[in-house]
Amino acid sequence: MDRFLRAALGAGLGVALGALTAPPARAQPGLTSPPPVARDPGRDPRRLELSAQLAMFASYPGSFEDPGIALGVSRPLWLGVRHRFFQWAVDLGGHLGWGSDSKDLYLLVAPEVGFDLFLGGVFGFELRLGLGGMAQLGGANVAGIVVGGRGGYVFRLWDDDRRRVALGFTMRNGAYLADDPGNDLGANAAMFALGLSYEMPLD
Repeated sequence: MDRFLRAALGAGLGVALGALTAPPARAQPGLTSPPPVARDPGRDPRRLELSAQLAMFASYPGSFEDPGIALGVSRPLWLGVRHRFFQWAVDLGGHLGWGSDSKDLYLLVAPEVGFDLFLGGVFGFELRLGLGGMAQLGGANVAGIVVGGRGGYVFRLWDDDRRRVALGFTMRNGAYLADDPGNDLGANAAMFALGLSYEMPLD
C-alpha cells in the first residue's frame, strides 16, 4: 500500500512539474487578434491650418472695393492615399475678414475638394475648390453663395508630414441673396486674399 501511495504521489508531482515547466501552447491560426495597424502620417487628418491674409472684399451694396484683412482656418476631413507626387484631399475651411472702408465683418465657410502635389521632399503645391456661403455683417447684413477655392506653394520643413508653411491665395465669387439696385454686376459677393498659413498636428 505504501509503495502504491509513493508511486501515485511521484506521478502526481511529475505531472504538476511538467505542466509548470512546459512552454505555452501556440494559439491556432485565426484565434488571435491582428496586430494594430500603424497610422499613416500622410493620411492622418488630425491637423489644423491657420492663415493670416491681406484681403480685398466686394462690399454690399454696389460691389465697391473694400480692402482689409482675413484670418482663416481649415482642417482635412479625408485624405487619400499618399502617392509619390500626388494626394487627393477633402477639407472644411472658413475665413473671418474685416473691411477697412465699410468697417463690416465678412464670414465665409466652405467644404472643399482638391489635391496636393509633392515636388520633392520640401516643396509642393496645393489646390482646393468648393461651393460655400458668405455673409457681410455690420452696416449691411446679407448672406449669399460663393464658388471658388484656395491654393498655394507649400514648404515642408519638418520631419512630421502634418507640419508645414505655405504662401497661399483665396478667391471666392458669388452673389448675396438680397436686392442690389443699380449694380450691373451679377456677382456682388467676392473675396480675394494673399497671405501665409501654418499647418500643425493636433495630437
